[in-house]
This record gives sequence, structure tokens and C-alpha cells, in this order.
Amino acid sequence: MLVCAALAALAGCATQANQKSAPAAAAAAPAPAGSKLAQVQLGMTKKQVKDILGPPTDENSYATGKVFIPFYFGNDARRASFFYKGIGRVVFADGNPFGGGGNEVIRVEYDPNESGTAR
Repeated sequence: MLVCAALAALAGCATQANQKSAPAAAAAAPAPAGSKLAQVQLGMTKKQVKDILGPPTDENSYATGKVFIPFYFGNDARRASFFYKGIGRVVFADGNPFGGGGNEVIRVEYDPNESGTAR
């Protein structure tokens, strides 16, 4: 039983160590240089994004599969998305299961056909 507990603790540490490289996902299609969306950078907070783009047309928040990983202390157990009609989406890591961390941009998606409604 002690061995199982030690392995679970090590697996949690490995998951947390790999978390540092996960937010490197960038936008599939970059926003045009003159667009306000092009000013949004990975790692920005929700407030910084709202200061640039204004309030979102719609937003949502949801749990990721990482919320079910025992001993997961990374900041990506929840995600939030801001939807901007005719501009695109901004996705945030929204914290861990214990209410800490998060609130940073992990993906910017330029989409001029964005409906502006959460899906």
C-alpha cells in the first residue's frame, strides 16, 4: 500500500512538471497585425484581455479531464473561454480543483466568422 501511495505521489509530480510545456499551444491562424486580437499574448490575465478587447460577447467555463487526476495541482483543471463576435476566441487556464492558480491565456483563436455565442 505504501508503494502505491509513493507511485501516485510521483505521478502527480511528473504531471505537474509536464504542465510547464502545455501552455505553449498557440493560435492555429494568427490574427491580422492590425487586429486588437493580435495584441493578446499567452499568459495574459482576463483583465488584461478585457482592457484590450473590451467585454466578451459571451463566455463559458468548464472542467477539463485533469480535474479527475488524483494529486493534480496544475492550473488547467478548469478552463474559461471569451467569445468575441466577428473576432474569435480567447481560452484561459482557469485554475486547479482547489480554487488556486489559473487566469492566464493559453490559446488565442482568430475566427472572423465567430458567432459570439458560447458553445
